[in-house]
Amino acid sequence: MTFNFTEGIADKSEQGLREILLSQAKIRFAVAVPVTLTDVVLYFVLHDAVPLWFLALTVGYALYAAIPFLLTRRASVTRLQGLLIGSAISDPLVLSIWIALTGQFGSVIAGFYLFTTLGFGFRTGRSLMYLCQIVSVAGFTLVLTFTPYWQQHTVFWIALLIPTIFVPFYAGTLIERLREAREHAERQSRAKSDLLAKVSHELRTPLTGIMATTELLSIENSDHAVRRRTDTILSLSETLLSEINDLLDEAKYSSSGIHLSRTPIDLRQRIESLSETFGTMANRKGLTFKARIDPVLASTVRLDGHHLDRILLNLIGNAIKFTETGGVEMSVEIVAQMPSSYRLRFAITDTGIGIPEDFHQKLFQPFTQVDQGSTRRYGGTGLGLALSRKIVEAMGGDLRVESEIGKGSRFWFELDLERCAALSVDSPAHPNETRPAAMRILVVEDNRTSSALIRELLLLDGHQVEVCDSGIAALERLTRDSFDVLLLDYNLGDMDGVQVLRTYRFGRVDAVPALFLTADATAQTSARLLEAGAAGIVYKPVTRSSLRDALARLSDRGTAAASPTAFAPAATEVARLDRPVLRVVPVSALDEDTLDELRGLNAINAGFLRKLLAQAEIDITRACQQLSDAFANRSYAIVPNVAHALKGVSATVGAIRLATLAGALLQMSSDELEADGDHLAADLRECSRITVVALRQAISDSGASGTSAGTLHLN
Repeated sequence: MTFNFTEGIADKSEQGLREILLSQAKIRFAVAVPVTLTDVVLYFVLHDAVPLWFLALTVGYALYAAIPFLLTRRASVTRLQGLLIGSAISDPLVLSIWIALTGQFGSVIAGFYLFTTLGFGFRTGRSLMYLCQIVSVAGFTLVLTFTPYWQQHTVFWIALLIPTIFVPFYAGTLIERLREAREHAERQSRAKSDLLAKVSHELRTPLTGIMATTELLSIENSDHAVRRRTDTILSLSETLLSEINDLLDEAKYSSSGIHLSRTPIDLRQRIESLSETFGTMANRKGLTFKARIDPVLASTVRLDGHHLDRILLNLIGNAIKFTETGGVEMSVEIVAQMPSSYRLRFAITDTGIGIPEDFHQKLFQPFTQVDQGSTRRYGGTGLGLALSRKIVEAMGGDLRVESEIGKGSRFWFELDLERCAALSVDSPAHPNETRPAAMRILVVEDNRTSSALIRELLLLDGHQVEVCDSGIAALERLTRDSFDVLLLDYNLGDMDGVQVLRTYRFGRVDAVPALFLTADATAQTSARLLEAGAAGIVYKPVTRSSLRDALARLSDRGTAAASPTAFAPAATEVARLDRPVLRVVPVSALDEDTLDELRGLNAINAGFLRKLLAQAEIDITRACQQLSDAFANRSYAIVPNVAHALKGVSATVGAIRLATLAGALLQMSSDELEADGDHLAADLRECSRITVVALRQAISDSGASGTSAGTLHLN
């Protein structure tokens, strides 16, 4: 049998191991320390005094019980594993010493051999349990050898030794069965989630093509009857896509849980913005929609805005869906107000069909709806409320319902939210955004589209900008010239951005701070960049606000006390790491908001937009061709780097659909790419074709000639 110390530990991460050690430490204090104090009391009752050695022994054990709290605070995974093994040995040894020194009073705690051994078994598995058992038997044998009391009570000693030997073996069989049952259940759950995700993907793949083709028909045809039909197809497709995404989210949340990122949010402005969408939805059905916000509420609170939007969209969307006459009302009220926080109640009330009282609890179970007639009439998967409740519970609340047939429904939940300073009026989404002082900045970016945009944005704020398109060129430039900031792309053509930074900093004491540019918003990449010494991370698509915010934070860091922990990435950046990867695929090929921002730059620098879009077409053409060749040749090793580049340039010019597809490719393993290669290649061909058509139209609209910047030859 392989001696695996952590076979029975479900969570072998640093946090998981730390929780086990802290749990053991708490038990020592809650159980073992009181029992030892009982020993002291018994000794005092029988002898009218307690010797100093006995008191010293008690204090020593109390210190032993306290030490793990200190050792586990900042320990690494390796050290935590060592502490687990060490405690499996030291716990029975310390117990043996106590029993040996205290004689008859030690018999009070002799049963703790078994208690300790089984505790290791159920927390960590059989390996550490058997190790603890061996040390317990050896220690108790030495107690018999050196202690007169136990030599005089050999039968009592044997009676305690027998269960210490045999019970752990029986418990080991039960533990193994429990572990196998747990692993089987986990495999079943993963299989269900994988099947759900794959089926949803298979549905979404052709649906994306249907929506894209319908959109093109709508754009290219001026016949009103055709447009009405295409609008109907798009509306139904969006509804179906929403249901598919619910399936994907259910699979994802079931397997990985919900990760929240709380950032300062202007709640009043966010509710008003959402109300416009809800009002339009209600008006289409002839309903009224009202949004009430407590006037005492200061706008800015700290919460996960993305997940709050998800909850409200689901609850209000359901309210509108199941209401035929009357209206829907959303309210945000202060339940309790503290100096640094609020307790807010979010409530959605409608005058709809209502829900039977005996169905209220079942309502939040996945795939559950009131009746089949309702399912046929209103549609839906029955997942929305289940997902909403999961998110509310992750936020610290509880989603509840009041409803009566024919009189409507009321859903509400309460959240404790931290109050924040008001956000800047000029930039509500970026509370720290100010124009930093002019700096000399070296931009290292091998994608011409991205580097052109970044250079233009920095020049507008008065910075001196130099651009390098490779890691080698950047290292040569850094040896010759001095800069205030290094803007370094994570994925460069010739070498990894982290390698560039480490090579540059080797042997230097005055290295300039480096901000990484990346389209990969995963927690693993973020951790790697910060570990490499990044002063911050700017996620693509890069905007003027994100650059200003990052540079302003660097300036603040410079004026703060010198400390390696004086700076952390912006809260908005961290939020992007924890948001669900899966999201609705946008209908439009190019995002108009992004194009409007670029047009603003074009107004300052005439011709900039045309050049940027033309270069983007070249970069997108090249990247899509490389990916198409990779799928055709099954050369999946190059997919992550090319997908990263494609995601960056696509996001820069607002090609959201292509950026979404590239982001999905970026997250897939070689096995997943192999399994879905044909579908992914088809998605890529269709999405890239639509994107290039839209880019050429945007180039034409910006005043360019009709000349193409590149040609697609996708296999």
